[in-house]
Amino acid sequence: MRSALVAAGLVVWVACVDQGPGPRPKKIEPSYVAEHLLAHPPAGGFPVLDVSLGGKVVYAGNTVDKTMVAPGQTVRVTHYWRVVQPVGAGWRVFALVRGAPNTADFMNLTATDMELAHGPATWKPGELIEDIQDITLRPDWHSATATLYVGLIAAGAHGIGDRMAASGAHTQDRAVIARVIDVDLSRAPPPPGTVYVPRAQGPLTVDGIASEPAWSIAATSPELATAEGSADPVGKAIARLTWDEQYLYAFVSITDSDVVTGYKNHDDPLWKQDCVELFIDADGNRRGYVELQVNPNNATFDSWFATTRAQPGDVSWDSGMQTAVKLRGTTVPGDTDQGGDAEIAIPWQAVRGRDEAMAVRLPPEVGDRWRLNLVRVDVKTGDKNQQASSWNRITSADFHALDRMLTAVFADTTGSIIPVLPGAGSGAGVASPPGTTAPPGGSAANGSAGAASNAGAATSGSGAGSASKAGSAVSGSGASSTK
Repeated sequence: MRSALVAAGLVVWVACVDQGPGPRPKKIEPSYVAEHLLAHPPAGGFPVLDVSLGGKVVYAGNTVDKTMVAPGQTVRVTHYWRVVQPVGAGWRVFALVRGAPNTADFMNLTATDMELAHGPATWKPGELIEDIQDITLRPDWHSATATLYVGLIAAGAHGIGDRMAASGAHTQDRAVIARVIDVDLSRAPPPPGTVYVPRAQGPLTVDGIASEPAWSIAATSPELATAEGSADPVGKAIARLTWDEQYLYAFVSITDSDVVTGYKNHDDPLWKQDCVELFIDADGNRRGYVELQVNPNNATFDSWFATTRAQPGDVSWDSGMQTAVKLRGTTVPGDTDQGGDAEIAIPWQAVRGRDEAMAVRLPPEVGDRWRLNLVRVDVKTGDKNQQASSWNRITSADFHALDRMLTAVFADTTGSIIPVLPGAGSGAGVASPPGTTAPPGGSAANGSAGAASNAGAATSGSGAGSASKAGSAVSGSGASSTK
């Protein structure tokens, strides 16, 4: 790459020598360069390193906008270079980040805007250059620190011996050790097939309306993935999960131009028409799990499978879950609807089904791992075939799919999955690295989906937190499926 600084008022174009097909070169305004050529150090100063490179340039130091960063997050580093003598042509700035020795944690950083528009070949004696660099740490970073190295190297070269000599304190391998940044591994993004479920911040009312602040920080799915072998359901669905001392909560928002179901009673075969299904294998042993369902009429179904679905489920078992649905339209086939939202509160004891000895902590603790999945079933008017989508992708032949469930890891209100040891500060403690036995296809990102208005929500079940909002109808109890 080469750079050219043209007369004031014109645009600086940074282009490759080869001007063949490809993205347009980045343009950097001359005003940007002028703004970052400083007459004196910035107010407040910075930690001074003052490392000389070849007697021509001094790496003065840097500042950061945060001293700790999580994998996948960005830290802004502002470098300060002081020019003693002209550097001359043939040199460029390099920057790289390394983790712990003998790990794969490594990043080669691309040139900054200042380096592109005002590179070493144009540096003049007496200049104090402010160079802003945004570093996004790799999501799969595993080291507890990230060490930033900078320096000058011959253009087109890559070896340690090709670097301009930097020696003395704060140097290694002819490079400046610019900054050691702590890495908060407890907030690393989950791998595919794993979701971190934050604990709710404050109480939740089960009313079919995600208006509480807790839902804004809940684990949120991508758009549910169409099951293998299934046609695409109408519209889309987004799910969220959170928890507290009493319940595991799920919220599902669905867009659907034709909501279809005629089932209105507890333990009707809801899965034959539109509904939401939740499968929970709390101890993760692929034997003994619960299936819970709610449909647009707020009818519910629940079943306990003592082994696998090879044996019939126990529909006489009652989960005691509480549900609420906010429907945007009707359940009459063939009309025009907009969809609806469903909210579910599952008492902790329900996940054991009839197995009181199931080896699972209730309520769970931060760092505990369960297996679960959430499925949306959609049936189009005049079509008896079901379409399905799910958080972690399933096949249309098996909605239960114990081998395709998400790994759900319970997190604290900040999203950390590492328990705090007694007497330790936030983030202390030890947990095994995040992992999953589920296949790729489901992951979570924090966020929020739109909340519906208050009026007309239907609520079923009993005992889930605070009372429902004014104007809600209260009825029945229970929910599950057999697909």
